[in-house]
Amino acid sequence: MASRRSRLGGMSDGHYVRFVVDKPHPTLDAELGMFTALEEIDFDTQKGSVQRAHEEAWYWFSPDGGGGLYRPRLTGKLRSQAVRKSLFWFKADARFAWKEKGSVVRRARQLAQVMGEAGVEVRELHTDDPGDIVWEDLRQALARPSGTIPRAF
Repeated sequence: MASRRSRLGGMSDGHYVRFVVDKPHPTLDAELGMFTALEEIDFDTQKGSVQRAHEEAWYWFSPDGGGGLYRPRLTGKLRSQAVRKSLFWFKADARFAWKEKGSVVRRARQLAQVMGEAGVEVRELHTDDPGDIVWEDLRQALARPSGTIPRAF
């Protein structure tokens, strides 16, 4: 299945984008994020073209990849109640080093497409208000929802 964009409440593209799958989030009444769901796919069992597409798309998000995307390790004392009740969102105009605006979301869409080829449908959520920002960098934000959490499925 291919990924599908979902604009909720008639919103235009928001300042933040979240990629989700049709599985429950472990601590919120929300859908599971794409990167957590990605861990459940065994790409070694997929056909070669899907494996290659995954390697190419994942390169930008992996710790040793070309994108330099930072995944904060919010564990121990840093894993507060606010962190446990928060969701990650990409900033819509975020860019990888030496790349154009929006390149992070474009690469995430490629990864979502590969996940679709592996049988896991991914959809996008867009919002101007992800909630109360708990942590952020230039490319992403961790936000505690301040109202109803949008859904794509």
